[in-house]
Amino acid sequence: MGSMNKLCAAAAVAIAAAAIGAAAAGTPDGRFAVTEPGRASCEAYLKARTDRSPAFGLYLGFIQGYVTAANRYEPDTFDLAPWQTPQAFALILANHCQSAPKERLAAVAQKLVVTMRPTRLAEFSDLVLVGEGKSRRPVYKAVLSQTQNALLKKGLYQGPVDGRYSPPLKVALQEFQRSAKLQPTGLPDTATLWLLLRP
Repeated sequence: MGSMNKLCAAAAVAIAAAAIGAAAAGTPDGRFAVTEPGRASCEAYLKARTDRSPAFGLYLGFIQGYVTAANRYEPDTFDLAPWQTPQAFALILANHCQSAPKERLAAVAQKLVVTMRPTRLAEFSDLVLVGEGKSRRPVYKAVLSQTQNALLKKGLYQGPVDGRYSPPLKVALQEFQRSAKLQPTGLPDTATLWLLLRP
């Protein structure tokens, strides 16, 4: 989990550095209404997370809803967060909010959208089930193709770029995970994909 915290800290830095997009929305002077969770401060988010209060779920739900809405209004976008999980969002927000406690969650959400643009899926992709038992989860076929391609460029994978989760892909992922000091599960989890696919 330490690796995931480090990755999310890096993502928080990227969020802080991202400029808020100049989308034409709301009234001519750029004003628009924000629902209650979006008006909450980072400070309130951190407290709710620490206290494990019901507000934490509302705040995280607001972020996820914002990203889902962005899938519709962002150009050339099918899924802005094709491999990020709610747990990853929670850690990214916590790391960002520690350095900007007065910032409103709505502003953080827009910065998150800007930060995720380079790794979004532009078009629809089928889902493929990977793993076994409790670790079994769906992954976009397009993400598996991106993973194969990235591992191919690193000389870790020699198979076809076909979006299939195969034994050679699992072995290549394990090798990459060992080199990145991650648990060598051979699964395309969030921490692995963050290190492998982000620009």
